[in-house]
Amino acid sequence: MKLLISLIILFFVSNLYQANAGYQDIDSKTKLVYENFYSKIKIKHKNDNGLSFLKILDTALESSKYNGKIDKNNNKLFFDLQKLNNEKIFILELENKEKINKQKIEKYSIFNNYNLFSYNNDLLIKENGVWYTYTFSKKYYFENAENLNKESLIYNGLYDKNIIIYHDGTNVNFIKEYKKVKLVSDDIIYGFPDKYELLKNIRNNKMLDNSRDDDIYIKNLEIISRQLTKDIYKEEEKIKIIYDYILKNISYSSNFTMQDYEIFSGIETYINKSGVCEGYVELFNLMLGFNNIKSEIIIGDVIDAADFPQIGHAWVKIGDYYYDITFDDPVGAENTKKFEEYNYYKLPRDLFYTNRYDKGLTPETLKTANLEYRKNLIKTNLSKLTTKYKNNNYNLLESFKFKESYNLDPIKSIKANDLINAIGYRDMKNYEIIINGTKKSVKNLNYIVLEDETIEVFLEQINYNLDGYMILKWFKDNGETQFIIANNITYHN
Repeated sequence: MKLLISLIILFFVSNLYQANAGYQDIDSKTKLVYENFYSKIKIKHKNDNGLSFLKILDTALESSKYNGKIDKNNNKLFFDLQKLNNEKIFILELENKEKINKQKIEKYSIFNNYNLFSYNNDLLIKENGVWYTYTFSKKYYFENAENLNKESLIYNGLYDKNIIIYHDGTNVNFIKEYKKVKLVSDDIIYGFPDKYELLKNIRNNKMLDNSRDDDIYIKNLEIISRQLTKDIYKEEEKIKIIYDYILKNISYSSNFTMQDYEIFSGIETYINKSGVCEGYVELFNLMLGFNNIKSEIIIGDVIDAADFPQIGHAWVKIGDYYYDITFDDPVGAENTKKFEEYNYYKLPRDLFYTNRYDKGLTPETLKTANLEYRKNLIKTNLSKLTTKYKNNNYNLLESFKFKESYNLDPIKSIKANDLINAIGYRDMKNYEIIINGTKKSVKNLNYIVLEDETIEVFLEQINYNLDGYMILKWFKDNGETQFIIANNITYHN
C-alpha cells in the first residue's frame, strides 16, 4: 500500500511539474493529470472500467492518511487526488446502478410511448448539474407485475405520460403524480466521500420538508468545515476540531415531538444551532466529508436510555472507532465539556457497544427488562473490560478501575462508608490534624461533605483521582461529627 501511494504521488508531482502548474490553477491541472492517469488504468482494467483498481487506490489513500503517512508538503495534492478518486468511483458505481436499473425497467415498458424510469428505491436524478428527487403521496402496484398489459395500466389511470417505476423491496410501484424536488447542486458535493449515501440523507430530509433551497447553507457549511482545519493536515486533529466545534455551537433539543422533522436534519441542525442525535451525526458526517474524511452513520438502540425501546439513537463510525457526539453534549450545562472529559470519543467497538445494539439486533428480552436490570448489565459489560484497557484513559472505565483498585463491588454504587473504609480517614479536632505523628493546625482547606447521594458525582468530576485528597472526621464545636473529603489544605507555621 505504501509503495503504491508513493508511486502515485510521484506520478502526479512529476506530471504537474511538467505542466508548469502554478498555485492558483493546481486544481485544474490535477484534474487533467488524474484523467490521464485514469485513462491508462481504464485500458488495463477493461472488465470494470478500472473500478476495482480505483477502490484499491481508495483503500491505500485512506490507510496512508489515517496512519499519518502523507508528507505535509503533499497534503493539498493528496486531498485533491482523493476527491478526484472519490468522484470517479461514485460515477462508475452510479453507471453500474443505472445500467442494471435500465435492464429491469425495460421489461415493464409494455408499449413504446411510455417513458419509464428509476427502478431502484433511491429516486435520485441528476439534471444539468443538479440533483433532484421525486415526492409523491399515491402509488399503484400490481400483484403480478410480470403479466402487466396496457389495459390494466389504463384502467388504473396510468395513461400515456411519464411514469415513475420504483421497487420498495417488496413491490414494483407505479407513480403518475409526483413533484420534482431539488436536493443540491452537484458542484457543492463534488468528490464527497460516500456521495451516494449523502444524497440519500439529503433526500430523506427533503421528503419531510422541501420548501427551501439549501445550496447556500451547504456551501457555507463546506467553507466553515474547511476553514476550521485549514492549517491542519493530520486526520485525527481534524476530527477533534470538528467534534469540538459541534459541541460548542450546537445545543440539544430536549423538548420536541416526532413531527418536528427539522431537528433530525444535519442541515437544519446547522442552521438552527440545535437538534437531536440524528441531526448531530448528520452534521458531523457532513463536516467530516467536506474534509475528505469517511464516516458512517449508524442507527440503533441505547439500552439504558430513558426512552428505550420506543426511540432509537444514532452515532458515527470512522475507521475502526466509534463516536457518539450527542452523549458528549451536556444537556442543560452552562459550559461545554473539555476534550479530556469526553466519554464517547474514538472508542473501540467492544467498549462502545457495552450499552447499545445496531438497529434490528437488540434482543427482545432487553426491550421488556426494567431499567435497573439494563443498567446493571452495562456495568457488568464495562467491568469485564477494565483489565483489557487498563493502560488506556477511557473515561467510561475510570469508575470500574477505581472500584477494582479498592476492592469495591463493580456493580453497586459507591457509598460514603465504602470510601471511608477503603482509604481511611484522619480526625480533625479544633482544626488540628495529626500527620506522621505531628500535630498540624489547619489554616485553609477546600472540602465537600461525604454523602451517599453525591459521592459518585464528585468522584466523576475529579475523574476518580484522589491524589491530594484526604478524608477527615471533623469534630465540630457543637459536638457533632461530620465526614468530609478535603484538598488544597494549608497549615499554620
